[in-house]
Amino acid sequence: MEELDRQLSADEKAAVAAKVWTLVNALPQRDLIEESDARQWISRVVELHGEQAIWHAIRLNGFGGSEIGVLVRNQHGVRADHMASAHDIVLGKLMRKVPDETNEHMTRGHENEDRHASMFYRKYGAHRDLPAFETLKAAQGSLPWMRYSPDEVAQLPSRMLAATRPMAAERAMSRWLIDYKAPSRVEDDAEIHFQYGCQLAQGAILCEEQGVELHGLMLSQFDWANWRLKDDVVEVSEELKQLVRNAGNWAWDCVMHNVVPPYIRTPVLADSEGFVAKHVELAERMANVSALAKAADDRAKELRAELILGLDGRKLDGHKIVLPGAGALTSNLKIDAEKVQADLTPEQVAKVVKKDGYDEKRMAAHLKSLGVDLKQFKADKIDSDKLAEHADEFGIDLDAYMAEQHVFRIDKPLKEEMERYVDTHFPLVALPQADPEAPAADEFAEEPMAEAPRG
Repeated sequence: MEELDRQLSADEKAAVAAKVWTLVNALPQRDLIEESDARQWISRVVELHGEQAIWHAIRLNGFGGSEIGVLVRNQHGVRADHMASAHDIVLGKLMRKVPDETNEHMTRGHENEDRHASMFYRKYGAHRDLPAFETLKAAQGSLPWMRYSPDEVAQLPSRMLAATRPMAAERAMSRWLIDYKAPSRVEDDAEIHFQYGCQLAQGAILCEEQGVELHGLMLSQFDWANWRLKDDVVEVSEELKQLVRNAGNWAWDCVMHNVVPPYIRTPVLADSEGFVAKHVELAERMANVSALAKAADDRAKELRAELILGLDGRKLDGHKIVLPGAGALTSNLKIDAEKVQADLTPEQVAKVVKKDGYDEKRMAAHLKSLGVDLKQFKADKIDSDKLAEHADEFGIDLDAYMAEQHVFRIDKPLKEEMERYVDTHFPLVALPQADPEAPAADEFAEEPMAEAPRG
């Protein structure tokens, strides 16, 4: 496989750019694309992606499987995964947005595809159905925007999977459409992302239109940590296929009318009363546990201080004291750096220091002594209100730059209640153990107490 980062010569870049221009000039939306946008897009994409620029130019002619799930979600007012958006996709088709630079995730997936396929074939005794693969790869759907770059169309032994086992007697091998993924992490209990289902649904639609019979759809994820494949059969309904068609039609209409859909904003909670009614019991439980944790943590610090007092100022000197049923007491050395520097001579300090960053206060004082204006070094802070105010003007997806940090404050009476609970069950001073031989308190109930002497 040719390395993705191979540098092209000037002549090779010119040849790639010429091919890209041919593809761009044939686009149905070409009249809506500004010449300056096209020129800048081609120059930048050839520089970033080399020969892959031709593939990116082909993608301008419609929506592929990796894009359709984003469009389905955005059409219904739902934000898509990984900050993707119909806004950016449509901008890209109008050549007003350059495809992202290749990152480690894209590179990993691309360079691992052959290995992934090889492992998949060995796992199932499968092989690529080349005629079906080539048919799907070249398919032009009944909808002008629909295109697909298949990862795999394979023949698997029917008996291998429950979905095709019943047909094993009449058909030894079954045809599957497979999407290979190489995520950074694979979790066994994780649900299949909706957008992956949309991608396979689009492939299934094109297979139907091309007369390629499919017997199953599968998402195959490469689990790097365990060096295995996690394969999931994906069910695609007719309803999902229609959602795919509708979303593609909507977004392509935006392209052909030069209308860029807005970013989907995370909705603001409008019904706080409804939230309270539904979640108050959950909030009470969380508040109880949080208040108890705070009170317990405070008491643990106090008890720790009592335990340390028991050392009577003596050092552990690297030793460990095992306290059965409780744990162990050890120590770490902490140096009072300011006292060392104050008490030792510079020559002495030089013998015992190691490089560890910069002293910002000393640097600032030195610059100030040289007459340098320190204002130029002040760090800027982004104003969230101003960013929100100018987001549309800047053409940015505000939610991609801001995230809410939820803060829960516990009512004071509840804090006090949990503090009393900790005082009762984990007192600072242990209560004296009752003497089992001593008479019960009520044995003295009838004897009068001696009157206290008066002074």
